[in-house]
Amino acid sequence: MDPFPATLPVAGRPAARLRWLQPDDWRLEHELARVPDVPQWTMYPADLDEAGARLRVMRMTEAARAGRGIRYAVEEDGVALGTAGFGASDQGFEVFYALKPVGRGRGLATGSVLALVHWLASQGQRAVRLSTLDGNTASEAVARRAGFRRERKGTHIDGRPLTVWLRVEAPATPE
Repeated sequence: MDPFPATLPVAGRPAARLRWLQPDDWRLEHELARVPDVPQWTMYPADLDEAGARLRVMRMTEAARAGRGIRYAVEEDGVALGTAGFGASDQGFEVFYALKPVGRGRGLATGSVLALVHWLASQGQRAVRLSTLDGNTASEAVARRAGFRRERKGTHIDGRPLTVWLRVEAPATPE
């Protein structure tokens, strides 16, 4: 697999891009943890303080350097509105995202997921997963718009029920 790109264009959003998290993005992590529904539906801890936010960015940077996964800032017109990324598991790669309310309803989540899926496909990763906690209808809609299909029910690490979605890219056809 190639090194993770520093930036990726967001599908369908010409002024948007994904860019590798930088140390100063601890503020973005901190802000996202303060949005009430982000910790409710994601792995962001509600009590994330500055030190914890800095540690999250540092750990994700280390994971990216090791090729285990990456988290990008989702930017539009140079303003960071959330994060998106993917992580490796024993079943392949899983994409994830979180947006501040000001970034929602504009196609940024779906476009970011598609950018990640397409990059992974370019690296030979045809199957990509996405998990939604039961009741998160907004993320279920993102999964469907991005071409994912329900694969199975599961349980989150903290015991909450979830749905695992799967998107399989067709193999590239020789020209």
